[in-house]
Amino acid sequence: MSDTYEIYTPDGSILNVEKDTNKILFTAKSNGTYTKQHSQALFEGDRILRNSPYKDYKPKYLDPNFYTGQKSTLVEFKEWQSIYLKDPIKGSIAPWTKAEKAYYKSLKTKRERYKYLIIRSGLRSTVIDIPYDAYCNVDEKGNLINKDYKELYKEVEANRGLAHLSDGYLFMGEWELAAGILGDKLGFAKGGGGLWKTGFTTRAYQALFLAAQLGHQPSLEHQLTTYSSSVALAGGGHKNPLREKMLKDFSKNPPYDEFGMLPFLDELIGVDWVIDLTEYEFADDADGKAIRSLDDDVLKGKLKDPRDIDSTPESRREFNREMWAYRRGSVAFYNTDIPNDWTNQEAKLYIDSLILESKLAVLTPPQGYPNAPYYWVPEHLEYVYKKHKLDKLLDPRIPAIYRYNFPRELRAKILKFGEENGIKD
Repeated sequence: MSDTYEIYTPDGSILNVEKDTNKILFTAKSNGTYTKQHSQALFEGDRILRNSPYKDYKPKYLDPNFYTGQKSTLVEFKEWQSIYLKDPIKGSIAPWTKAEKAYYKSLKTKRERYKYLIIRSGLRSTVIDIPYDAYCNVDEKGNLINKDYKELYKEVEANRGLAHLSDGYLFMGEWELAAGILGDKLGFAKGGGGLWKTGFTTRAYQALFLAAQLGHQPSLEHQLTTYSSSVALAGGGHKNPLREKMLKDFSKNPPYDEFGMLPFLDELIGVDWVIDLTEYEFADDADGKAIRSLDDDVLKGKLKDPRDIDSTPESRREFNREMWAYRRGSVAFYNTDIPNDWTNQEAKLYIDSLILESKLAVLTPPQGYPNAPYYWVPEHLEYVYKKHKLDKLLDPRIPAIYRYNFPRELRAKILKFGEENGIKD
């Protein structure tokens, strides 16, 4: 038998490939009709997964056995664990440092601030490559500034709206996000709304939060209030009547700045814990079936949302067990070949989805999005900690500029600005 090597898929599957023939050894017998196209897509997906912009990210695990004198990681862990037993405190999640806030305020144009908020959000385009220079490459009247990006703008505009209706919400949402990055803030509102119907819930939350920060006024109330009402667990959110009322009251008279924006919105309204079954390197619930199943169980009273104030350790453990069971059962199973009786359209969508999910998996920041923090079931966090697998860099209270995905050059510029202006954090 030929020697083999391994390739990876966005659902976490590992496939063996014959070295001498480059034939993928699917777990079920390959039918042949789509094997060539499927194999090419799997190789491309593996290439994407291995070349993540965050591939050099190195976790820093909390050692549960570490103890020196009066110091122990248990104290640090318990403090971290406790934050998931209540709503996040305003301004405590991915906070703005004094230097960062001062640097942001030093930016004199709306375009500069728009571009900065996109970079800070951690959202990156998955459907088309957009260099930082092309971010918001339009003036106040919507005219292109650098004409070198004319074709990029034309391609994104051609793929918006209903152009990908047959491909589903994931494709439609991602093209809208690309438009938002290029300067149309409506793209973040539309894209976030579409992504809410997929499994990428933290990405959806961040997109909608960013739209509100950028001043998308017509849908501000909708963006803010649906966090805790109509979408609820099916979109990663949590029904919370008190918070919903607070957000509705806030949206009646939001304190827009001189550019009609709300950059420090997280300090004004806070953020919400978001349940998301996808994460960096793994797109286990890309279509959202697993999280919708959890939502259905909660609505029927079979499970209790662990973020409810009256949840218990037992109810949270039960929810966690079911969540992981649904997550394992929802993977796309790219380790089997495409059935022979599928139509060309079905096979193409399957292959295109594989590529897009690979890009989403590697472009999701390892430490999450600053305004859409992952929710950890406290008891599961403890389990991971005791297994010596809890990465302290995943603590959501780490300032946004100190996260791995934040551009190093920009971070250095901010720190230098703070130093030169005598700003101490």
